[in-house]
Amino acid sequence: MSRADPKAGLNALGAAQLPAEVLAPALLEALHDVVPSLRNLLDWTDEHGHLKRYFFEGPIDAEVARHYFDEFHNRREREAMPAFVELQRMPMGVLGAAQLNRPEFFASALYQDIWRPQGLRYRIEAVLRGSGGRLLGSLVLYRGPGERCFTTEEEAKLASVLPIVAHLLEGCADATTPPLWVPAPEATQTLLMTPDGKVAHATPGARSLLMLTQGGATRERLEQPLEMLAATSLRRVLQGLHAPLATGLDVGTGGPTAPVDSRVLGAAHGARHHVHHGALTLEAVAMQQQSATPLLPGTRWVAVTLRRNEPHSVALERALRGLPLTPAQRKVCRALYHGASQPFIAQDLGVAVTTVVDHVRKLYRSLQVRSVLELRALVDALIHQGKTPPVLAHAC
Repeated sequence: MSRADPKAGLNALGAAQLPAEVLAPALLEALHDVVPSLRNLLDWTDEHGHLKRYFFEGPIDAEVARHYFDEFHNRREREAMPAFVELQRMPMGVLGAAQLNRPEFFASALYQDIWRPQGLRYRIEAVLRGSGGRLLGSLVLYRGPGERCFTTEEEAKLASVLPIVAHLLEGCADATTPPLWVPAPEATQTLLMTPDGKVAHATPGARSLLMLTQGGATRERLEQPLEMLAATSLRRVLQGLHAPLATGLDVGTGGPTAPVDSRVLGAAHGARHHVHHGALTLEAVAMQQQSATPLLPGTRWVAVTLRRNEPHSVALERALRGLPLTPAQRKVCRALYHGASQPFIAQDLGVAVTTVVDHVRKLYRSLQVRSVLELRALVDALIHQGKTPPVLAHAC
């Protein structure tokens, strides 16, 4: 079965008009359909090559990241590779594996101190430039130990989509229409907050998600205590909302140790406050720790669950990519999902109605559905599950 056209998937992200903090995770995920990789990174720079923020798939190890900025960024990294700021002199295109994955790199302190602790080994890097050649940043695709190095064919595939990626980055600032949100497929994150505003426990991806709600990872946010980062993120999420949780957590101007309001801490055990605000869903639960529990014996605290949301349009494209359809059938499927008639689809695609009828017949058979209603129900199930059902996975 033919795989999805990666360019079509990227163009669909452009049509969705997404803000940067929403576009970046969706873009990095979509690039896996262009070139399979372990993790992807987007470095967003100014036109002079100075890093403004970055987006890295998965949890960010703050200690390793700070060590990189303190020791290597535009300094010791020159021992193994061009300094980051050298991006300003590089043309748009892909730096291949032969240039980057050399023996001296694997013997360097940069590799031993930064790459290996994160489970990274091979990479290819793409320089991104927009209108008039203005530097936008770079993409880095990684593979881990035991995986094969990137090939020249894969480098060419990445190079072929760079104009689309650059267009996406330039256009995201114009996004103004609020999207319809659905839960993203990754795991939720949790913060355990004490009465004085300290974070007693945080799951590994909590810091990454908190930074994402502020627009992405930066050197300054890596340096912030988790308490301050949490208070800032929660304040941004709750600002202007008229909901119980807005008065339940004091995250206003209290600084890095902004206390949890006594009205929440005094609530009954298990009392919950739930707020959905765009790209983040927040749920706070008032708890009373029992004295027999060693973590915080006899202490009241609040558990805050953070879940990233994504636009429905992004989830839809992921669902469509997982279906066992040809690229042409996928276009028809997308149009049917949105309620288009078969004559309209034919006109829009510039094909005969009989061609669309044939596509519909074949995609119904492949997906084991009998109507548009069943098709929409199947796709909606994929959107909310975040994965392909076993019957379709087997069909692929």
